[in-house]
Formats: sequence, C-alpha cells, structure tokens
Amino acid sequence: MDEDNGILAQVPGQFVADGIAMLPDPEAAEDRPYEVVIDADYAGTVRLFARRQYNNRHKRGNWYWVVYRAEPAE
Repeated sequence: MDEDNGILAQVPGQFVADGIAMLPDPEAAEDRPYEVVIDADYAGTVRLFARRQYNNRHKRGNWYWVVYRAEPAE
C-alpha cells in the first residue's frame, strides 16, 4: 500500500501533535477522514489529513488518531 503522503515528512512532529490535539476524542468521533489546518512554522500553513484507528492489544483496545497525509493550504 503505497499512499502518497504529500509533504508530511517536512512537517515537524510537534505541529502534527498540535493538529491531533485539535481533533475530537477518537473514542466518540465519527468513522471518517478528518482535516485540520495548522501553521507549521517553516513548512507554512498545512492541511493535515487524519483517520482514527483501533488498537486491540492485550485485554482492552483503544482508538487513536493517525495522520496519513499533509499538503500546503492556501
């Protein structure tokens, strides 16, 4: 599965984390892709694309956010 992740590699992790913090709680969120626009310092204004995933490890699983693409936002 070779997805094009746009400019995600150029966006520093702290800004990706800030974008994830702007999303709703993954436990209660709808099962659809989400978009967030952030100011990522030298990378400029960036649109992040995220989806929620489920981790079923051990006795209890949990939902979490995965950012899978970033692109410049106008």
